[in-house]
Amino acid sequence: MAMDLNMNSIEGRLSKRLLCVANMLKDDDDVELHACDVGCDHGYVSIYLVQKDIAKSAIAMDVRQGPLSGAKENIKAFGLDDRIKTRLSDGLKELSAGEANALIIAGMGGKLMIRLLENNPPGDLGIEKAVLQPQSELMEFRQFIRSQGYTIVDEEVILDEGKYYFPIKVRFSSAGCNKLDEAIELLIQKTKCDPKTALNICDRFGEINIIKKTDILKAYCEHGAQVSASILKALDEKEHEARYREVESALLENKVLLNYYM
Repeated sequence: MAMDLNMNSIEGRLSKRLLCVANMLKDDDDVELHACDVGCDHGYVSIYLVQKDIAKSAIAMDVRQGPLSGAKENIKAFGLDDRIKTRLSDGLKELSAGEANALIIAGMGGKLMIRLLENNPPGDLGIEKAVLQPQSELMEFRQFIRSQGYTIVDEEVILDEGKYYFPIKVRFSSAGCNKLDEAIELLIQKTKCDPKTALNICDRFGEINIIKKTDILKAYCEHGAQVSASILKALDEKEHEARYREVESALLENKVLLNYYM
């Protein structure tokens, strides 16, 4: 079994989403990375980081013993048990200060990820940067990141098996260039929207993604506009007024962003 695993590239065991998340951790600087992978599941992200020399070492953490045992077996099969540790932990609770300087959390709900970051602030543990990929509550999550004085330095939009994902690269300091104002200004100049709408669009889609202006973001926006329009047709404006206004607002923001591409 170990021979079979070692003969096969780890890339084939990771989804397109997780490959993007892992690769986003790389920087052009010469800082040696020691990564912490929270919610590690099978351990493949940690294996990839170390096998590809993105990180010198890794700590693979999970709140469940079952996945952690599987990760431990996979790490051993790839011959990396001297560089990757496994640890039972609720978020970053069992991580000691100075053990890691980089973090990955992917595939959890946005509110859960906020709780994990609030309970154990990464900066207090010596973690300088992270790639965070919330599955939901993206607006709330981006607002939280900014409210903590953290800096969003990169984002991507990934289409993987019919679903869109938004991995976000964060530095746990206010150092670095904040792109939010730039993205808001671009939206206002191009679409003539008001500043509040521009901010909402940045919260929903990501300021870096808006500056990049990629085709995949446009496709996601087109899909969102179609879904919102379909929902509005099925809603009674008087009976479901709050929900109707919410979807109506989302549709307007999708249309503004699509206008930005024209």
